[in-house]
Amino acid sequence: MDIQEQDAIYDVASPSINPNLVAGFERLMDSALIIIEADLSISYYNQLAIDMMEFPASLLNDSIKVYDAISYMAERGDFGPGNPSDFIDLASDLLANIQAENEKRHQSYLTMPSGKVLRVRAVRNKDGSLILSAFDCSKQKRRNDILDMAMNIGAAGYWVLEKDDSTVDIHSDYLRSILTSRELQTIEAAGIWPLFHADDLPRAKQLWKSACSEGLTQEGTMRISTYRMGVRWMRFHLRPLVSEKDTKTGIACFFYDVTDNLRQQDSLRQAKSDAEETLKSKNNFLARMSHEIRTPMNGVIGIADALIHHHADPAITPKLELIQTSATNILKILDETLDHTKLGSENFTLNPTPASPAKVVRDVCSLWEQQALKNGGFIRCIIKPDVPEQITFDRFRYEQCVNNLLSNAVKFTPKGQIDVILTTIQKAGHPRRLILAVRDTGIGMTTEQQANIFEAYAQGDKSISSRFGGTGLGMNITKQIIELMGGSISVKSQIGNGSIFALSFPIEEAVTEDAASSDIAAAGSNAQSNGLVDQMLERAKPEPSEYSALRILVVDDNATNHMVISSLLSSLVSDIYTANNGREALDVLATTDVDIVLMDIHMPVMDGIEATIAIRSCEKPWKDVQIIALTADPQYQQKKLCLNIGMDDALAKPVKLNDVLEAIDSVLPAVKAKNNNHGKEASHAA
Repeated sequence: MDIQEQDAIYDVASPSINPNLVAGFERLMDSALIIIEADLSISYYNQLAIDMMEFPASLLNDSIKVYDAISYMAERGDFGPGNPSDFIDLASDLLANIQAENEKRHQSYLTMPSGKVLRVRAVRNKDGSLILSAFDCSKQKRRNDILDMAMNIGAAGYWVLEKDDSTVDIHSDYLRSILTSRELQTIEAAGIWPLFHADDLPRAKQLWKSACSEGLTQEGTMRISTYRMGVRWMRFHLRPLVSEKDTKTGIACFFYDVTDNLRQQDSLRQAKSDAEETLKSKNNFLARMSHEIRTPMNGVIGIADALIHHHADPAITPKLELIQTSATNILKILDETLDHTKLGSENFTLNPTPASPAKVVRDVCSLWEQQALKNGGFIRCIIKPDVPEQITFDRFRYEQCVNNLLSNAVKFTPKGQIDVILTTIQKAGHPRRLILAVRDTGIGMTTEQQANIFEAYAQGDKSISSRFGGTGLGMNITKQIIELMGGSISVKSQIGNGSIFALSFPIEEAVTEDAASSDIAAAGSNAQSNGLVDQMLERAKPEPSEYSALRILVVDDNATNHMVISSLLSSLVSDIYTANNGREALDVLATTDVDIVLMDIHMPVMDGIEATIAIRSCEKPWKDVQIIALTADPQYQQKKLCLNIGMDDALAKPVKLNDVLEAIDSVLPAVKAKNNNHGKEASHAA
């Protein structure tokens, strides 16, 4: 029963103290009642009065006076901190005023020793007696306190404007804190409109009018003007108040201060603009410096070459060759830096002309043949017959892309084979595409290295730069160039089993309608010529296994451990997810279907033990997910202890692939059984 219903019943009950009416009043209101006679003796009280006011049974008796109860409550501290005798005097004066008809009704709130909050009301009857009633409003007060706290933290609040009433009921400690008492008095007297900024006042009134006339929720961001805080931007949500009979009774307006958010957004936009300008200046500087250094470097390379050819001397020729090689390497770095800065600016443009893609690929392969032989390997160049003699493309930029791919393949393939295949592919309804696949049998890459290979200044790992050299710009430049040509680049690789890079872009050539029809009809022959590329790509994929459908969650606060597990399992399982602590793991499980969790023990925020207990004790579908401890703590490497916690197995760090697979094998039957059950449930539901 809400407060309005209680008040209505109370008004009916208060004119007399008819016992039958009082009894009905008790049943309807479920309230504590105490009736005080004119001589201040207590003539009636019910059990709820004892329970709610937490009186001892010995306190209430037939001869008890109201002062005895007030004194007891004052001594107990129900009226707050202070001298109990002062509260007794105040309460006595209050009762005397009510009995003297100076007041007909009084309301106050009391906090009991248990923390329960009571709403106490006193009403005078015609015969001078008083009815005291108490309602437990603890939940309501707690909700109001929480709402007030939330609004204060969020710099928010709301006001209510009743229909046909100009007064505004404001509920916002925040708004009251930024307004002066004079501003509040103005709002109470003249309504909310003086609060709005003059430029936004017409829009505010229009929103208010729309909410009233159309009965729809209205939203808007407008300014208010305050003496203390100046202009503040507020987000308003206006909603009509509707009675049970669907009659509009007023307007409620919720608002919150968005000034700081808007200022932050402006700061971020300005910071982004400044960063872009700084990057542009940096790129322009690098471009100028690259050009300036290029001139003397060409002189060094040219003089060294002239001395080698015209003044051959067995004693100094090797030194001149070293100078020439070093200078050439420096020039290559400058070229890559210049290209990268151009790609990041507006100065980079393509220059498409008719040329032979086959000749470009053959020339680049010839360029790298000797270097491959020095490394103990060889290059095999395969040009398929479906490649056109000429197409329109930027020959120089395409040659640069092919050169970068061959450079990487030769660098990372000691004593191995490099296959370079150029072919085309045609799909119905799509333009023909030129495909270049470069496959090597070199050192290969992990999944994480593949994800970073096309980032600027990125290389497979930190040791690659020291072992093989390079700027880490080649693949990034290749990706940007091929995308500017309307194409794409992809990579597939395995550690120890080499890599495959594939370039693809649409061919621009004059094709008649008959020729296009014959090309589509020849898809069967194209499929045969494309088979080698498909086979090469397929060879880079791991063979399907019983692990291939598994979804693994690695929970560890160490990023290196994430990388280790991903490197070991990425080619064997379907998906690998990571979390830095137990709390993040619970978030992942709540949104992602996971088969096995590899759980570290010692982590911040929530450790592995707490996370495991939380998983096992929840009523979620993932409560029975398989959990394997992955820890360097010798105590938790014992399977028995892990089983007691709720885990299914344990692994000791550092781990090897065989150890991980053995632990997965131990829980695999449970995973399969769970997935089978889910499949059956899904089929039954269907």
